[in-house]
Amino acid sequence: MKVIIIGATSGIGEALAKVMAKEKYELGLTGRRVQILETLQKALPTKVHIQQMDVAKTEEARADFLALIERMGGVDIVVINAGIGSITSRWDKELPTIQINATGFAAIANAAFYYFEKENNGQGHIVGISSLAALRGSGRGPVYNATKAFISSYMQGLYYRAAQKKLNIAITDIRPGFVKTPMTEQNDFMFWVVPVDKAATQIFSAIRKRKKVAYISKRWRLIAWVMKLMPDFVFKNIG
Repeated sequence: MKVIIIGATSGIGEALAKVMAKEKYELGLTGRRVQILETLQKALPTKVHIQQMDVAKTEEARADFLALIERMGGVDIVVINAGIGSITSRWDKELPTIQINATGFAAIANAAFYYFEKENNGQGHIVGISSLAALRGSGRGPVYNATKAFISSYMQGLYYRAAQKKLNIAITDIRPGFVKTPMTEQNDFMFWVVPVDKAATQIFSAIRKRKKVAYISKRWRLIAWVMKLMPDFVFKNIG
């Protein structure tokens, strides 16, 4: 099996690459930091292809993505993990978050879907890393939650599109709670924090089972249920 992980230079993407390498998947890894990609390529116990990519530059990223597929001789699974976190409402911080988390995500997800539909006999698997934050807006960081909601909604749309066209394209929306990564170091209050290697193992399990939605860890499904039912007058004081 051949897998491309978009955003593999740190956090969940890097940890997932290590898990899948141990399972002998052939990997295509992308990220902005070439040196880290080269280090991973040398260290992982499987065949690894690397491609520098900035998903915020959507046209270049789509071209790089398709070029990577060609070099790999095809791909079976695409994991779109590239993302940044922002808990500010300053526009100069919100805009890059939108460009990477939403526009960049859609650019690659769109390219992946059409590759699987047109070039891979209507078969494949697209995995998007959204978040528990996708379920509701946040007064502390509106843009982060909004972009994660965009990812979940886009993935749901791809799921329906594949069903309508009777394609064998699996769509998996991964919704982590708090995972210990460099991106979450800025968070003041976290609970039920999942080590990144454990999160990657659970994500890999969800991918193998071709789940539609997976919470990481599973206990966060309970919080998701509470978040959906909590009235605004309560949530506005904590969200």
